[in-house]
Amino acid sequence: MALGDDLGVVLVVGGCGFLGSNIVKLLCLPERPLATSVHVFSRNPTHNLHPDATYHAGDISNYQQVAALFSKIKPNVIIHTASPKYTTPEKILRQTNVDGTRILLQCAAESPDVQAFVYTSTDSAIVQAPGIKLTEDIAVLHTEKSRTNLYAKTKAIADFEVCAANKPGTLRTAVIRIAGLYGESDDNCIGTLLEAAKKGQHKVQIGDSKRHFEFIYVEKACVAHILAARGLLQEASTNSDHGTVSGEAFFISDDVSMPYFDFARKVYALAGYPVPTEEIQVLPFWLARWIAVVGEWLYWIFTLNTKTPQLKKLGVEYLAGGCEWDISKAKKVLGYEPVADQDAVLKKVVESEMERLGLQKEKAFKEH
Repeated sequence: MALGDDLGVVLVVGGCGFLGSNIVKLLCLPERPLATSVHVFSRNPTHNLHPDATYHAGDISNYQQVAALFSKIKPNVIIHTASPKYTTPEKILRQTNVDGTRILLQCAAESPDVQAFVYTSTDSAIVQAPGIKLTEDIAVLHTEKSRTNLYAKTKAIADFEVCAANKPGTLRTAVIRIAGLYGESDDNCIGTLLEAAKKGQHKVQIGDSKRHFEFIYVEKACVAHILAARGLLQEASTNSDHGTVSGEAFFISDDVSMPYFDFARKVYALAGYPVPTEEIQVLPFWLARWIAVVGEWLYWIFTLNTKTPQLKKLGVEYLAGGCEWDISKAKKVLGYEPVADQDAVLKKVVESEMERLGLQKEKAFKEH
């Protein structure tokens, strides 16, 4: 894994989150640090802390706070991973994904030190195209007028504006679009699947298996961000008005597509909860969506919106669309290399997560 020379002073925005903290960890490798210094900007920097990084509390939607931080630490590279969950209230989604990104871009453009700005986008920002293997050239971003959820809209707006902010000589930008993220210490993907298996929900499948999805191991997602930053710095050093990284977006995944529940059942089997084909219980999309809508209303009424059900309408709609990508551009331009063996990586991740969560594999096997 050749990541190039020192990136200088790097600021990881959202560096206490799952992806951001792993990027910090990679930048601070003890055997070969990839940055002169690493700083993290977070609303609440109290968890996933790294001893070799410096942490700063603040709000990216506050121009004065961001400008003051840039003036203080003089970053050369900004890696912006901050984003609320898709279930977060509208006000916070807009403040972080849209307003916050705009302020970061403004401060980066105004700073004489910042040369590279890398933004983390997502498959949710892309209009789903079931059955089509998308390239960056044909993919379509959601807009404010799209009939989709606010998380998808705000991520898409930020994706577009980061690419549009690329101005050689002032600021070079790039967008890394990641597929479904998984890895160690992962309460979202792997943790959720293991919890479903523990509750005996692992035999249920929502919808058919016609739609394929992409997934990406967190370490590889981190590498992609660093490769993009390196590419932007190299293009800045040549002072060229054109570049293959500057102003571009890149699809990143393990380069393995499959139905979502095929991936889930791999995780279940590795955890000791294999699901024989004849025991799979298929819940049609229309029925799952109806159950989700009713469940959300009931939770809203009886918990005063303080809790949400596990099955959500937005999740069902996502499963009904699919995500299948061609990552050739990232391989060619960034030198990105996906995992050599996704199954081997999944095995390692599941074993790690079961140990972290205190789950016993042998107990699961007794059920079969």
